[in-house]
Amino acid sequence: MIGAVAGVLSGLSLIWVIIVLGWALGRFRVLPSQAPEVLNRLVFFVASPALLFATLAGLDVRTVFGPPLIIAGASAIGSALLFVLYARIRRLDLGRTVVGAMSSSLNNAGHLGIPLATYILGSPQHVLPVLVFQLGFFSPMYFVLSDLAGRSGKVSPGKVLRMIVTNPMLIAAVLGISVSLTGLALPDVVFAPIETVAGLAVPAILIAFGLSLDAEKVLPARAEAPTVAVATVLKLAIHPLLAWVLAHYAFGLSAPAVFAAVAMAGLPTAQNAYVAAFRARTGEGLARSVVLSTTILVTPSLLVIAALLA
Repeated sequence: MIGAVAGVLSGLSLIWVIIVLGWALGRFRVLPSQAPEVLNRLVFFVASPALLFATLAGLDVRTVFGPPLIIAGASAIGSALLFVLYARIRRLDLGRTVVGAMSSSLNNAGHLGIPLATYILGSPQHVLPVLVFQLGFFSPMYFVLSDLAGRSGKVSPGKVLRMIVTNPMLIAAVLGISVSLTGLALPDVVFAPIETVAGLAVPAILIAFGLSLDAEKVLPARAEAPTVAVATVLKLAIHPLLAWVLAHYAFGLSAPAVFAAVAMAGLPTAQNAYVAAFRARTGEGLARSVVLSTTILVTPSLLVIAALLA
């Protein structure tokens, strides 16, 4: 239990230190007002695709196919669809619906998933199904949908197809999975620069997020608060509950495997939700508030999961 708490706090402290750095850079005007735009474009077009490719290319994706991958995917999709149902009832626009669904289902599997899997579950391999599902399918899909939602006016089928095939996240996912499945060994002169650029992704995302806290209201508007609350509950409570139902009843996994699936589903919202919202200029406040609330509340929520299932 002590190791679990240490893993949670270690992962969270890393995230919060860099976010606070971003806030300070904006608060004291070290970076210009255009910095969030520049950083988010750098992340979307360069750093995140490099990280996506390097991660998928370095994995043997065939080894993660099985119940944990199905649970990771089905529970995330279920949480997203529940938000879509809420959005239909509340008559939210398409942009906020996409961003809210993304915020309700996309895990911070990298910076929190890896240390938590190591400290709580004893091995980082438990986060691999989540990473493969999100990086290979979920994240690229959401970035395409948010781009479409951010477009004003009617979008022709040709434009939709062009947006899909030119999306850098989707291109990186396809290339990374192809390298993994074929077993192609890239020379260091090719792979090393990609890995180096990939290292920019997480710090740039977190700094840009911190900058936004200085430029925007941190607390959601009163009209947005119910939507933020629903997305937060879906992410930290319903998402892991769906994973538990699938792991325990649908697949009959062992107790440690059930705990692993539920703990990974209980991770907070990934900062990529804010990157997608910022790029599409839709639902930025919603994404920012859900990322903040889930990151703050994840410690008690994971401790409850550990107490019930560990």
